[in-house]
Amino acid sequence: MGGRAERQTRPRRVLLIDDDPVFVRGLAVSLKHEGYEVTTLTHGGNALDVIARIRPHAVVLDVMMPQVDGWEVLRLIRESPATSELPVLMLTAKGSEQAKVLGFSLGADDYLTKPFSLNELRCRIGALLRRAENGKGDKQESQRVAVVSCSSGLDFIGLDEIYYIEGVRNYTYVHTCDGRFLSRMSLREVEEGSPERYMRVHRSYIVNLDKVTGCRWATKSSFRLRLSNVGSTEIPVSRRLVSEVQGRLGIRRG
Repeated sequence: MGGRAERQTRPRRVLLIDDDPVFVRGLAVSLKHEGYEVTTLTHGGNALDVIARIRPHAVVLDVMMPQVDGWEVLRLIRESPATSELPVLMLTAKGSEQAKVLGFSLGADDYLTKPFSLNELRCRIGALLRRAENGKGDKQESQRVAVVSCSSGLDFIGLDEIYYIEGVRNYTYVHTCDGRFLSRMSLREVEEGSPERYMRVHRSYIVNLDKVTGCRWATKSSFRLRLSNVGSTEIPVSRRLVSEVQGRLGIRRG
């Protein structure tokens, strides 16, 4: 099948870390059947040693584990230069946005809330691997932002669909006509990969200038951009960027 790992020259290596041995064995059998090379751990204490030895292409990591939990393992993975870019899918019984925000702040790439289907897990892992490979030079992929969708998990949104992107620490909220989506990308990463019509107008906001319909002056030297979405969202412009934004959009003080 088109998305299966057998199409790779060599099997993709996946490390599963979960303290339930029966659960891990079931996942391992399923992924091996798809052509993945699978290594399993039932605790996170020696995760970095195993990662250094087998060099997996992705890690599937449970959050709730004794002694060293998934959050700590994730933190260690991201702190090590050798593993900082390694794709990590978190398994969690906590599906709240707060839990996802915590995971993104620590560097998680995707979430899967228990219980889940094996087919969904396979799809998520495949998406993570494609994202990692595309990130090495696929120009088409650079025109999309990876987000977490409540309905489909890891997803991609075209840059032309986005109204604005809001930065919160080292993750972002991507705003479209369909709502707000979490993204692990930072504002700096989005800014570096965005087309010319995207502009950082504030330390916390990047705006798609094609979605701007007007502005509202708050004071003699500051204004807010009005967007074309439902509700006509207004985005503040930093004072130091007022002249530059005016020039880009042809805005004059009335």
